[in-house]
Amino acid sequence: MFSEIQTFIESQLSSGHFSIATVFFLALGGLLSGLLPCVYPLYPITAGILKTRVAKHKWAHPLVYYFGLALMYAIFGLIAGVSGGVFNSFLRYPETQLVLSILLFVLGLSVAEYLYFPFFSGDLKNSVNVNYANTFFLGMGAGLLSSPCVGPVVVSILVQLVTYQTEGFKIVPILFTSFKMFVFGMGLGIPFLMIGVFGLSLPKSGKWMKYVQWVLAILIFYFSYTYLEKAFLLWGMDSGLSAKVYFLWTTSLVFLYLLRKEGSHTERMKHSLFQIFAITGFLFLFLILTHSILNLGPGLSMGNRMSESTIQKEEHGNLVWYRNKKDAFQLAQDKNLPIFIDFYADWCTNCKEFQKLTLSHQELNQTFQNVVLWKVYDTDPIFEEFVNDPNYPELKIGLPFFLILSPNGKMLYKSNDYLDTKGMIETIRKLQKNNE
Repeated sequence: MFSEIQTFIESQLSSGHFSIATVFFLALGGLLSGLLPCVYPLYPITAGILKTRVAKHKWAHPLVYYFGLALMYAIFGLIAGVSGGVFNSFLRYPETQLVLSILLFVLGLSVAEYLYFPFFSGDLKNSVNVNYANTFFLGMGAGLLSSPCVGPVVVSILVQLVTYQTEGFKIVPILFTSFKMFVFGMGLGIPFLMIGVFGLSLPKSGKWMKYVQWVLAILIFYFSYTYLEKAFLLWGMDSGLSAKVYFLWTTSLVFLYLLRKEGSHTERMKHSLFQIFAITGFLFLFLILTHSILNLGPGLSMGNRMSESTIQKEEHGNLVWYRNKKDAFQLAQDKNLPIFIDFYADWCTNCKEFQKLTLSHQELNQTFQNVVLWKVYDTDPIFEEFVNDPNYPELKIGLPFFLILSPNGKMLYKSNDYLDTKGMIETIRKLQKNNE
């Protein structure tokens, strides 16, 4: 029954029709995505933005903020439709992860009241005059920051856009599915709206109240670190190095802050941030120049690629994953076994969760022992071949993505839902039963 419900939801999301059920599932998917832990750091930031934006009606600024957030998702849909989903691959770049890490770190300092931004707070007496356009664009910014946390439901919507794009540019379907994205954004923005109306207080007085602010700030700092870790992994560096860099960077910032005795807390922190950014920038340029002169940058990168290409298979627990198409298909044809392809990336959180699931889910693990497992990294040359294949528009949206092929290469199953273990198992067992 669950499988039938899931099929119905996916058909509602990706069909060209629109109904009350479609609106409900889109809004529900957005609401559930808004409750994910990676969205949570934005809630205290939203509270800080809206708590002093007072108007004649308490719903005024929260509603403007809310519609700004929802509109950002409509824009995602338009850009994805026009670009064929290329926009959504920007998260593959380590530079994107680095920018998000720095942005969250700065916002964490703001929540801890070590930085002051005029658009995040303001004088309560003059807050009546706060511009609604300013609130609207801040809502759009919240939509942008929450976008990395969206789940498979967004992929289901955007796949429709990419499918239409492969058939030629059609403005009506693009606008139609962009509106679906808007509905999803409205669901996602419900917690933000409620926080704006009813308030998530971050009190400034009382010692124990200060601890509440610091807990929220530390949570934001943690998510800042996770983005930095993803950036290092995409650069081919050890995640342990990212922890050392983050610790050294924050320690240096604290030292520069304590070294400066003059000025208020915010002035001292702002001056310290400028110093640490300048020092980091010079060090970064020095490393680039050093690698260029010694020719270490490209050499290291090529060395990593060569080592990956020579590895024909890798083991995770009791499962063996092949890393070469020829080896995988040869074994599948020799033993008449289906091929399960896992499209994987180091920056993809759900990819890593699925890798754990293959070992912890007993039934899935047992099923995979009678299947040829093939892992394709987003850095593998063959990955682009799959991306450019019109049969797999999901790959232009993002990862994870899974395929089950027959021994002769016929597609039997595809999904971006890493939790659909039932569908994976049923597909494999059905093929095995037919081969008996």
